[in-house]
Amino acid sequence: MGATAFARDDAVRGSMNMVRLVKRNRWLWRELRKACDLDTRYGRRRQRGNWELVAVAFVVSDYVDIQPWHDDSTDSLWQACGFRTKPSYRTTWRRLRELAAVADKFLAAAGKLIRRARSQDPRVMAHVHFDNTEDETHAALVHDCEPGKCPAQESDGAAGRARAGGGSRPARQDTKAFREERHQLAAVAPEQTDQHHGGGKPENVEIVRRGSRLIKRVRIDGCWYRTLDLDAGIRAYMGPRGAKRFWHGYYSGKAIDHFTGGVVPIVDSASRQEYDLFEDHYDLVRDLIGDAPETAIGDKGFSVESAFRKCTTNGTAPVFPWRPGGGDFKRHDKDTHDRHGVPRCKHCGAPTSFVRFSPGDASKPPEERSPRLWVQCMAGATDECTKTQTIACSSDYRLLVPLWRTDALYHELRESHSSYEAQHDWWRDRYKVAADDLGVRPKIRDIGWHRLRANVAALVDWLRICYREGWLGKPRRNHQGIERKFKDRARGISAKLAKMRVRMGIMGAYGEKAEQLGLGKRTPPSRRDRGAPAT
Repeated sequence: MGATAFARDDAVRGSMNMVRLVKRNRWLWRELRKACDLDTRYGRRRQRGNWELVAVAFVVSDYVDIQPWHDDSTDSLWQACGFRTKPSYRTTWRRLRELAAVADKFLAAAGKLIRRARSQDPRVMAHVHFDNTEDETHAALVHDCEPGKCPAQESDGAAGRARAGGGSRPARQDTKAFREERHQLAAVAPEQTDQHHGGGKPENVEIVRRGSRLIKRVRIDGCWYRTLDLDAGIRAYMGPRGAKRFWHGYYSGKAIDHFTGGVVPIVDSASRQEYDLFEDHYDLVRDLIGDAPETAIGDKGFSVESAFRKCTTNGTAPVFPWRPGGGDFKRHDKDTHDRHGVPRCKHCGAPTSFVRFSPGDASKPPEERSPRLWVQCMAGATDECTKTQTIACSSDYRLLVPLWRTDALYHELRESHSSYEAQHDWWRDRYKVAADDLGVRPKIRDIGWHRLRANVAALVDWLRICYREGWLGKPRRNHQGIERKFKDRARGISAKLAKMRVRMGIMGAYGEKAEQLGLGKRTPPSRRDRGAPAT
């Protein structure tokens, strides 16, 4: 709908315009200003001014680091932020760094905007795309083995040459290579992912004090390395002759609204798996919008049982591609449901049609709820078949989902997911969030700083969207129509799947009841020999 086409609207471009827009919406600014007032009220009083507005101005600018932005900032901008004169660079650096402690308050303010938008259009955050990208830290890994105890420094042959892995600062792995490996591992079973991923993970991790600083020491392939970033994940890549390259940083996750393109970000260590981060990200989205989204869309990195269970027990339909796992890594037809998650009639073994879904008792903890599907037999072979039947989603969370794979909407959301991955690049251009090279990598070595920048960007993003859509009480400035580009493609995929189900015999009855009634074979189609007749 063009909600994030900010370049077309001069009123939401530039630091000064965004500072003024925040100040005009006092219902939004009032609580944020109070939370960001970190003056302890003892000793020398601070210069009057609003540092939360300074953070907004800084993030909207094209600057990555504080010093060049401070040098080029104008007196009029500082006066708009409530200052009489421009503070010194050292003061600016300290005050912006302090805001990392209240970074969540900026995201809470963005949540107010999201709920305001949802109250005027329920399509906002109804369908949410989850995706992660790489976010580099500026910290370097330094070789830290004790003298005489480094395996990489041992003699390597008669020439006595030291191995390449013994360098004081090993090379940094290219982010593109790390991204490609992450995508490759997302296509295999989770147990295989852990096996492959474990080869480059630290063997030991410890936090120690060196002088006035805390540092993190990690042991990889027998060697110790130190880093000043205590939160960043580390991934090692072993080269020929023992040479090592390292990727060092975080995951920058984005929950992207299917309707507006607005983002709810999360930043965490890259040492965690993507599907582990998903549960925290989902909870964050649900808390901000005050309700569970209708669907959660993601790539294969999230396609594990824990993510399916998280969504289903909270009333959200998961839309994740199939990921191999368990046994022969294939989807099989079962007596209770087939390979596409369509329940089978308990009385004749025929496929069923969707009636309704219930996530269970919302007053109970998610692990104690019992989400269920209600279905109707499509064949009606017996009198019992005419009654509504039910099946617990817990019997197979990965297949028994609220939005069926035979539904055209499922395929529309799934096919559209790749188009939302462009938000990572847009956020790098607009807000310098999620560094993937030196040009956009902040020099501050701290996960709190990365989170602050991402959360301020979320506030700015949603403020711009609400302003352009007229959800702030002003006339709407965005008049582009809604274009569902993937609707026709989804219909084609859905029709093709329906024909495939007929061809493979899934639309016919099977199982013990079907055999007794003479409607089909007992063996499910996926268990039959290749080339066997459908019935």
